[in-house]
Amino acid sequence: MAYEYRSGSQSLELPNPYTVENTLRFIIGGLLILIGLGLLFIAREHLSKGWSFTTLIPLLGAIGLLVYAVRTIAVGMSQLRFFFGRERPRSLATELLTDQYGNPADGVELQETVRRGALQFAEPKGAINGVLYNLQKDLIYAPEPLQALAQTQFRIAMVVGGIFLAFCASMLLLGKHDYAPWIGLVYFGISTFIALRPMRTAGGVGSVSNRLPIILMVFAILGPMVLTLIGPFLPDIEHARFVSATFSMLICTGIGTALFFVALRAQLREPPPASTSTHQMAVSMNCQPAQVMDELSRLLQQNWREQIPNRRYVALRPEINLTGEASGSFVCDQLEESQPIPAQNATPLTFSECLASHDKRYILFLQLFGAVLVLVSAGLIAIGAMTTSVDSISKDPTSAFNTLLFAGALLIVGDYCISGAHVLFGRFDFESVMYWFELRGNYQVASLDYGNVLQDRIKTRKNLINIETATLRMWVVEMSSVAFGKDGKRIIRAMTGRKEEARQMGEALARFANEQSVVIAPTTAQDAAKMQAMASHGANTPADPRALGALGLDRPEPTG
Repeated sequence: MAYEYRSGSQSLELPNPYTVENTLRFIIGGLLILIGLGLLFIAREHLSKGWSFTTLIPLLGAIGLLVYAVRTIAVGMSQLRFFFGRERPRSLATELLTDQYGNPADGVELQETVRRGALQFAEPKGAINGVLYNLQKDLIYAPEPLQALAQTQFRIAMVVGGIFLAFCASMLLLGKHDYAPWIGLVYFGISTFIALRPMRTAGGVGSVSNRLPIILMVFAILGPMVLTLIGPFLPDIEHARFVSATFSMLICTGIGTALFFVALRAQLREPPPASTSTHQMAVSMNCQPAQVMDELSRLLQQNWREQIPNRRYVALRPEINLTGEASGSFVCDQLEESQPIPAQNATPLTFSECLASHDKRYILFLQLFGAVLVLVSAGLIAIGAMTTSVDSISKDPTSAFNTLLFAGALLIVGDYCISGAHVLFGRFDFESVMYWFELRGNYQVASLDYGNVLQDRIKTRKNLINIETATLRMWVVEMSSVAFGKDGKRIIRAMTGRKEEARQMGEALARFANEQSVVIAPTTAQDAAKMQAMASHGANTPADPRALGALGLDRPEPTG
């Protein structure tokens, strides 16, 4: 997976993090296709005997499995190999083009982060987050996507645990009544809409109502009694296995959530370093401050990584009017980041490496668990399609429904585990260097005449910018950032200041400013020849014919 296509440097190679996931996807997709094709032949056999309800079950099961299999394989094929161009990963702020100047709001915010030398994290809110961040104190230092996933998983775990306890309490209080399937139906609906709904997406933060614990406690205690009163008026669903379906779904959801949370914890790090280094000095000069910014651009270009231009976030050039103002203030501001370089090893992941890695081991377990649930769901659909007949439907009309019930619950949980592991596998760590140059001060406009006004033939006049004790600041900070997905938002994870490099660059810019000349001098060969001719002609000494010719003085003087 090449990071920069044209570069031959190994430092820009990024390993494919989805190698293991792709293998699992192809295995799952291949098995589902085989099962789906088998169900199609079963449906074809039933159809040859005439259309009936027994033909519909294998046909729908085959279509559903084939659609899921094709989608799973397509995702794996799209992840076989992809390239990171120089526009990836995403910039930390709005990037300015070469001829653009300005200070976007997110660029100014990035400057403040560098100025403070501290990383800022959003304060977690809510009762559930209070418990979560108390149990996992280092979670506050995690990137935003990891925090959002951890909050969602903890909410799901709390909800699943509460529903499971309320379900067990309701079944114990109900006793051996025949209304147990109705209890299972109610809790199956609660589990589907409250616990499984956030599992449709792996990102985002799920919300849990504060009224849910009260509802569960009230229903767990009073629900069985109410059910015994209204039970005689309810239809008989004795054959529907809602109790076992709800129990199995809650158990599988709890295991998947626990694995997800353990995999998330393995992604956490110790509190990251957060410090910056700046070099500050007073500078006096008699030149346009924009010249210092041009020199800075030349210095930074020497440090381009792999000859890839830096990303410019802030660029403010001084506005100085030499004709309309006698004095004023100016600001030079430039913030650039070097091309982010992958911090990972350029070797693709294997199953053995995943098992040996503390960060990847539990992600692999989570994806394997999801794969098992998906395959079990497909197996249940296949068994139900093969065993369903006209006689079985007449004896037990809910048998097909029970099969789809189990299979649907397992498929939802299994797909969620696979997609959640995909998010965790797609973590990319990068390293870059941030350069921030700032020059602020006051200027005065002066005029300088150079040469003997009464006798010299060559005199120069120049409007000068006189700057005394302007403040020059230079920050150089090494950045560690992380992104989830190649197009995901890149987040600063750690900062380390480079004090010596900041000092060297600041002093180099100060020397450049002090060395600028205030005298206008001819520099071309023709100018030098003209000056020699003028000087020789004024002193009545022989001059170089070429110099006289350059001034037009080699023509003979008229006589008489």
